[in-house]
Amino acid sequence: MSYYLLKPCRTATAFISTLKKSRRVDLTEAAERLRSRGWRVSDVKVMLILEGEPELTLYESGKILAKTDDEKAAREAIDRVYGAIEPVAPLAPAYRSRY
Repeated sequence: MSYYLLKPCRTATAFISTLKKSRRVDLTEAAERLRSRGWRVSDVKVMLILEGEPELTLYESGKILAKTDDEKAAREAIDRVYGAIEPVAPLAPAYRSRY
C-alpha cells in the first residue's frame, strides 16, 4: 500500500504526488540526505529541485512534482526520493491553526 497519491498535474506535463497523511518536510535535512545518496539538488529555500530524468521538485508539504508524461518513471523516481527522505527527523506533522 502506498503512502502517497499520484495524479497528473493539471497545469504541466507532469505528475504530482501528495502524501496521504499531512506532513511537513525539513528541506535542509532532505537536501543533505538526497545529496548523500547521489542526487544533484538545488535548494531554492522554498523547494528542492532534483536534477535527472525526470526532473523532480520537492516541496515542504511533502509533495513532489515529476516533470514527465511517463507515470511509471514518475512513480519510480518519487519512490526513490521518499525512500531517501523518509527517516528525516521523522516527517513533522503539518501545522494546523486552531482558528
